[in-house]
Amino acid sequence: MGKIKKIRTLSQSISLVLINIGFLGIFVKHLTFPVFNCYACPWASIGCPIGLLQNFVMNGQVPTYVMGAMGSVFVVVGSAFCGWICPFGFFQDAIDFVKGIIKKNNKKTVRKRKINYKSIDLSLITRLIVLLTTLVLAFTFVDTIFCKLCPVGTIQAAFPYQITYGFSYNIWLAARIGILVLLLVMFFVISRFWCRYLCPIGALAGPSNKISLLKMYHNGNNCDGCNICKDVCPLDIDVMKDQNSSRCTRCADCIDKCPKGHLAFGLDIFGLVAVSPFKKKKPKVPEKKAVVTSSKGIPEVEKRLETEVSEQRRQDVSEEFKYEDKEKLVERPTYMGFKKGERVYVPYEEIKKIGIRPPKTSLSVLLKQYSEGRLGEDYNATEAFVDETVGEKLRDTPKTFPREEVDKKYFEKFRIPKRTELHSEHLKYLKNLDVYLDVKAIANSIDDIPAVLLAIVDGSDRIKFQYMNTREQSANWYYKDKLPSVYINEKYYNSLFSEDEIIYKIKLEKYMIENTSLVLDYKKCIGCNAQNCKKVCDIFNKIPPMEDGYSVYPLKEFDCTLCGKCLVECERGGISFIFGEKHIEDSNFSIETIKKNRELISSIDPKTFMLFLEKNKKHSNRALNYAIALSYLSHGKLSYQLIDISINEELALKRNISAVPCFWISNKIQVSGMISESSILAFVRKISKWKE
Repeated sequence: MGKIKKIRTLSQSISLVLINIGFLGIFVKHLTFPVFNCYACPWASIGCPIGLLQNFVMNGQVPTYVMGAMGSVFVVVGSAFCGWICPFGFFQDAIDFVKGIIKKNNKKTVRKRKINYKSIDLSLITRLIVLLTTLVLAFTFVDTIFCKLCPVGTIQAAFPYQITYGFSYNIWLAARIGILVLLLVMFFVISRFWCRYLCPIGALAGPSNKISLLKMYHNGNNCDGCNICKDVCPLDIDVMKDQNSSRCTRCADCIDKCPKGHLAFGLDIFGLVAVSPFKKKKPKVPEKKAVVTSSKGIPEVEKRLETEVSEQRRQDVSEEFKYEDKEKLVERPTYMGFKKGERVYVPYEEIKKIGIRPPKTSLSVLLKQYSEGRLGEDYNATEAFVDETVGEKLRDTPKTFPREEVDKKYFEKFRIPKRTELHSEHLKYLKNLDVYLDVKAIANSIDDIPAVLLAIVDGSDRIKFQYMNTREQSANWYYKDKLPSVYINEKYYNSLFSEDEIIYKIKLEKYMIENTSLVLDYKKCIGCNAQNCKKVCDIFNKIPPMEDGYSVYPLKEFDCTLCGKCLVECERGGISFIFGEKHIEDSNFSIETIKKNRELISSIDPKTFMLFLEKNKKHSNRALNYAIALSYLSHGKLSYQLIDISINEELALKRNISAVPCFWISNKIQVSGMISESSILAFVRKISKWKE
């Protein structure tokens, strides 16, 4: 509870006692104030303005006294009596306090109900209807009908009377209790429901906020747009747009909770003289500040800032994995136990010497070890020799090139199930892999997963592998029209299941993670109640509270796979990614329109596009975030390859790239230059209609 809230609670408590000080014999019922308090209560010391209005109307008199008394208060302080003095407002605040305790004890976070108001204030109309109906009924029936149904009168007069003189049932009492119970339920559903929709005093007090001397001011020039003022307002007022709304009760909760002190009360003498607590300043155009990436604040991580790009990174990523001496390597034939596309290269001299090379050893050595009883445990397959004699078959088979039907049958039984050999260079690369990768495989059976994929997974302890059966509920999010369906870092892998292709994909992912950083915007993150980032990814639980401004974290430092879930699920737009070492503020970046078209994006067929970017450029960073969002919203089916234009100029010239950044699938299907959300959606629509 803030300081202003404590003072206001004290003011409400004191006013509750003073307004009902009749127990000391002090009565001044000829006076009235714009508060909701029953004058029929034995302890009530002042008159109720609504009751007095009804009496004037019943007697055919103009209520000049009541209107003059309330009008003098409204002109000075507006509706401040509603928030600081009114006993019934205090009662509703107490219910809100109980609601807050219930929400804290409840494990499930209940989000605040959002109410969208149009240009016309509907709540003011409903309050005016209640006021006019009250006066019409009093004039028609010559009776205070409103007082017979008033919820305050039920609490302060009806209940004490029934307790003192005994219970006596009548239709008015039943109606009183029914209305009070209904209002209590609505108080727990909608904060300050009576003040918002039904209070007849509020119908007069609300419009006075526009002309009263007391005004609320908002320092818009320095506002960070955290929306805390809107979140804490019990009446859901957009304080930044309308500080003196007709719904406002001047409770000052927004002033109390504003972390930067951008809200305050001031004086406005009928528009002639304004006494604002904020000095008028000329709006400053924010300078473009470059933020250098760092790992500050991440636990157990050392600073690893690179001042220059190493020569190794300047190599063409698409070429670095290829063999310079490829002519000296020979591809193993398909019938040697490998499926089509599972290319495994071995030295030509070795193939020439032994003819074949099953895992760990040759088939002839295996046969010899089996006949001598020295067969290793990994190749313990006695059932392979039950039906027929292998030796007789081998005599009819050339030693350097065995027949397919013989070699395939016995090779499969000697090899380790679902595993294969990797090229030595590939194996060395996987052992030294220093980034985190996430690999998922969706299939009807684990036997359907390619052997070479499992071998690559085993080749590095930095690769996390997860098998998902198609019948599992979690597998419904993934693409299952073509099985097995493999995802690498939540991007659908639609290339051949060959050793070279998968290693190439891994190297592209590694390059992208090494050159990309996460950016958190403090002014958008502050005051966020949802905290979806922490719900969707544990990484954000490791990052400590930020300081003012931006915080930039290299992905490699905390094992981020760049799946894009946090970017899309963030409601405030406080998360983004950059390509390079520096971040330049981009006030126009948004993915709200892209998120609204998630159905179109999720229905697209699997595609892979090239993303040509420049490091440390604002428009390239925006394009990168669009690509990440598209990948996640398409359930990984729209995957991308990141190409640095500075080290792949020939590749860009070959594909006729006219401007950077550029989304490229073909010369006909591309979008480049000043990329916006609309151009991205047009790009997606082209892809959805384009057939290979």
